[in-house]
Amino acid sequence: NTYYIKRIIGLPGEIVQIKKGEVYINGELLGENYGLEKINVGEEGIAKDAIILGEDEYFVLGDNRNHSSDSRDSSVGILKKEELIGRAFVRIWPLESIGVIPHE
Repeated sequence: NTYYIKRIIGLPGEIVQIKKGEVYINGELLGENYGLEKINVGEEGIAKDAIILGEDEYFVLGDNRNHSSDSRDSSVGILKKEELIGRAFVRIWPLESIGVIPHE
């Protein structure tokens, strides 16, 4: 009965891996320009080895990476689309991009 806000990092069909505190999607470094906290080495969880997401699977991470229960933890794991609710509708950072987030 508790809801969490997480950032969707991996989409269906993508390969997610965390190496040396950095997130890789399909073998390419994810250019994250938010937050100051890198993932501590040893905190890669299930993403230490490459994970291939299925057609209805999502990999989520919290922005407070070293203090977050997210897809790295096997108790949370990979999420199915029906487990996702809500969506972001306003961006507040970076300030030059503040505003409403358009959706299809």
